[in-house]
Amino acid sequence: MAISKNEIAATMTRDQAARAGVISAPQAQEVITSNSKRLFGFTRKMLPPAGSLPTEPKLYIYSVSEYGDIVNLGPGFPLYEVKACPEGEEYGEPCVIPPIIFFEEAKVDVTEHTFHSGPQIVEAILKIGPGMNASWDRRKVGWFVSNTNPPSAEDVRRATTLYIQECTRLLQEGNRYASANQLLEINETHRRAAKYLGQKVEWSKPLQQMRECPGCGENVRVGIIWHAFPMGCGYIFDRESYEEHFAPAPAHQKPAPPQPTK
Repeated sequence: MAISKNEIAATMTRDQAARAGVISAPQAQEVITSNSKRLFGFTRKMLPPAGSLPTEPKLYIYSVSEYGDIVNLGPGFPLYEVKACPEGEEYGEPCVIPPIIFFEEAKVDVTEHTFHSGPQIVEAILKIGPGMNASWDRRKVGWFVSNTNPPSAEDVRRATTLYIQECTRLLQEGNRYASANQLLEINETHRRAAKYLGQKVEWSKPLQQMRECPGCGENVRVGIIWHAFPMGCGYIFDRESYEEHFAPAPAHQKPAPPQPTK
């Protein structure tokens, strides 16, 4: 059985290893740099070996709401997915943040790796910390960070309380828009807030496409089978579905009484 190059490198002198085709770490780095220059048009620096970087402590981002998203922090960073909370659960699956992240950026003809800590990445994902507008804070949509997986009951309680406060604010705002007949100002965040709080309000229904009824000219919802009585004119939009669901006749049309026999 042939001796592996690892064994050769461990047992031979440098000259012997070189004659056997084994190269040193600096030589390997030089070859990689040369190859990356030809392949990419610039030199990519090597990251430190994976085993030399700490893997703990990790941070975990969760969502207590139906809000989930894939967060792109920009070129050079991996994508981070914060998963929505499934219905009936307290929180969704965690987005795991390692303790150290290297951001790769190109500078002229070489790349550099800039160090970022786990807490810095968390702040960027949650849009909190220096330079961030308070209105961007993703904790308002139910996201939160925890040092543990699963999160502590206190972490979940705090995040849920904050999200309920934000939902309450959005519900009140939606009510104000509705009372002022500014329905176009009501968006999906208001509707989700009403749904989470279990509030059935008229404006929480999403806007629906309308069309003109050929029978009477009134605006009706797209997709209806017929313009039903007593408010509608009785125009039938979908004859096949109408006959399936409403035949032989609408409820207001009573069959003619039997004729008396002579």
